[in-house]
Amino acid sequence: MDFSKWAVVGFKDDTGIGRMTRDIQKVLGVGRHLVAPSERMQTKPIDPGRELLMASGTGAGQLKEYMAGLAGIICLERLHWNDHLVPAAKELGLKIVCVPMWEWFRGTDPSWRDADLFICPNRKAQEVLAQYGFTNTVHLAWPLDLAQLPERNVEGPARTFVHNAGLIDHDDRKGTRCVLKAFSKVRNPDLRLILRVQKDSGLPIDDPRIDLRTGNLEDPADLYKEGDAAIQPSRMEGLGFMVLEPVCCGMPVITTDAAPMNEYVTQPQLRSRTELFRKKSFACRAASIRHAYLTPPSISSLARTIDWCSHNDLGEISHQNRRMAQERYGPESLRDAWTENLARPLVN
Repeated sequence: MDFSKWAVVGFKDDTGIGRMTRDIQKVLGVGRHLVAPSERMQTKPIDPGRELLMASGTGAGQLKEYMAGLAGIICLERLHWNDHLVPAAKELGLKIVCVPMWEWFRGTDPSWRDADLFICPNRKAQEVLAQYGFTNTVHLAWPLDLAQLPERNVEGPARTFVHNAGLIDHDDRKGTRCVLKAFSKVRNPDLRLILRVQKDSGLPIDDPRIDLRTGNLEDPADLYKEGDAAIQPSRMEGLGFMVLEPVCCGMPVITTDAAPMNEYVTQPQLRSRTELFRKKSFACRAASIRHAYLTPPSISSLARTIDWCSHNDLGEISHQNRRMAQERYGPESLRDAWTENLARPLVN
């Protein structure tokens, strides 16, 4: 398949969706990018030769001119980034593919029927879409750019842990406050936690073992070059870069025993059990997305898991993670799987 004749639709920034647009272009060779204006960060400079910024005044004619000759569009998270986008694509006869984020998927919205195919990056997303009666779905591994990730070979017990919080949102989806509470319960004075946030969050840090770092890194790979283990006990994830990427680097990753996080972390000893009761997320409260519940980790279970990593050799887990990454996220197998599914006749 000639992916150069496809366009990806999403942000061009340092958010998760922005990272997804870079991955799909780099790994699959998707040739065009319909850029949605960033909502939480600054949009990166536009390459006029292959990118189109869908500003508020971008109309159907400009979109059709840009999309002429394409085979299809791959919309990340949403379909209707621009009011004219999907109608223009349909008029041109393009295939319309969506990569849904399950926590923002309101399945009762009839506009989702405009998609020819949903590519679900984890089984959690596919299960949610099935609840709403969607059968035009396929579960495919996300085209993660392994070449941009450092290869880590961790040996021995963990002494330095890493938590990448990103942008701390309404729900604290990455579980950053849970990490702080759990780490404080592990009394070993020789342990260290590197805590990274993209913007100042006002977190109360009173543990001298915690190294708080604020700001964006030019190279996302630098997130994983330090530390013996990552603590990423997310309360909710759509794709879950902060869980998936360190696993693929070869780092042992502590996470929450809930989907989709436990789809990436295969070692049961690294999965912290959840609290007894789920909690409504911002998406559930504000957008009436009935299935969008948070699954907070148990603080005591998380603390025990951190302590376990500080007393056990993590070498075999590190090797297991690298083997899994090569098998599941090798670029050739990813391109073959996406080609096979996008080449099929797409019908609702």
